[in-house]
Amino acid sequence: MAKKPPPSPNTSQAAIRGPTVPIKSTIEKVKGYGTLTIYKMDKSPFYYVRIFDDKKVIRCSTKKKEKREAIEFAKEWFVSVKAKRINQLPINKKSGFEICAYGLQKENKARQLRGEISARKLHSDSCRLEADLLPFFKKYEIQEIDYKLINDYVGHLNEDPAKRKLATNSLKMHLSHIKTILKYAQRMGVIQTLPLFPSLKTTDNVRAWLSKVEYNKLHNTARTHVGDKFELTAKDGAVYRTMHLTQELYELILFMVNTFIRPTDIRVLRHSHIKVVKSDSVYLLLSHPATKGHAAPIVSMPQAIEVYGRIVERQKGDGTYDTNGHVFMPQHGDNRDYALQQLGNQFSYVLALCDLKESSAGEPRTLYSLRHTAIMFRLIESNGLDLLTLARAARTSVEMIDRFYAKHLTAEMNVDLVQSQRSPTKQAKNDEIKSRLMGKEAAIADDDETF
Repeated sequence: MAKKPPPSPNTSQAAIRGPTVPIKSTIEKVKGYGTLTIYKMDKSPFYYVRIFDDKKVIRCSTKKKEKREAIEFAKEWFVSVKAKRINQLPINKKSGFEICAYGLQKENKARQLRGEISARKLHSDSCRLEADLLPFFKKYEIQEIDYKLINDYVGHLNEDPAKRKLATNSLKMHLSHIKTILKYAQRMGVIQTLPLFPSLKTTDNVRAWLSKVEYNKLHNTARTHVGDKFELTAKDGAVYRTMHLTQELYELILFMVNTFIRPTDIRVLRHSHIKVVKSDSVYLLLSHPATKGHAAPIVSMPQAIEVYGRIVERQKGDGTYDTNGHVFMPQHGDNRDYALQQLGNQFSYVLALCDLKESSAGEPRTLYSLRHTAIMFRLIESNGLDLLTLARAARTSVEMIDRFYAKHLTAEMNVDLVQSQRSPTKQAKNDEIKSRLMGKEAAIADDDETF
């Protein structure tokens, strides 16, 4: 490993030390008080005091600039700390990052038990905390965390691109986690205000969808190849599993495109969550637990009723149907990660058969592409459906549709709507003009005619 170059002769000692490192010449033990020590740091004009107690470092600002006054404060503080320790009281209001981080984690465990956040999020936060946040911030007090320190942390995460290179969206998750810890500290009265955070520019990662022709090719191929045996191979080409393409995958393709559901919905969707509605309109009403922060019922296309009926009939035939059971892969019970993985592997095989694993722009296709396809079909084929209604039906927001799902939508796809007129007279006139422009009439439109 290459050694760091020596500091420039013009570099100040403060810059070499760092703002929170004690100035060596100011460090002094207070005689007769064990590990009680006073010192100064470049970041503050005041003396600080620290003590090693119960294998931890407890520190505090004396708010004193004079050494004699700082020592007197330190002695009184020492007695206070010992008294609070004996009486099992909090040492002081100033808590370290680690204490606040674990305090938030305890609070979130209670929220998870109440169903407010998922166990998956709790696990992800815990892993991020132990692997990255604590190793970097553990030595700091909450009050010491500022914009510069947070920005240094972002740089630290991608210090060695050869070993690890986090995408911008991943970095944003780290910053969000830090902010929630600081907000917890604010709620507990440890700090009054939050520091500024670095701004990270992100590029939305839009998944590929399937055109009508591609979609027809996909589900027809899935139907005709049911029963196919295929192999899963590792990067070195070694076969590690053999699978069969099932009727269930064909039904899943049709079901997802006609109900707008996400792959994460497949994990939780049970027969008890589905209601068949046949009134003035016919549709499935899906009222499954919240996914991606949305809990509104999903309203399907009418074709979904027929697809769902085939699923129920097939499961009753093979003995896997249960009114409280899962709609897809019920044989795997609560092992939903494995169930979704099996469907994903089958879907990848069908994509390969159709040569549709990537879009023409090189965007990879996954099960999520079926949801994008469902929403794109409504954007293209519906008669003036507004985005808010579509967002409600698909458990998302207008912003998400605009940012992700509608990225592939062009004006040309809905040229009839672009050129439509509210007035029947104006519409007829517009149709006449278009007819002439296409060569059906030889006349040229007058200058006062509008499109």
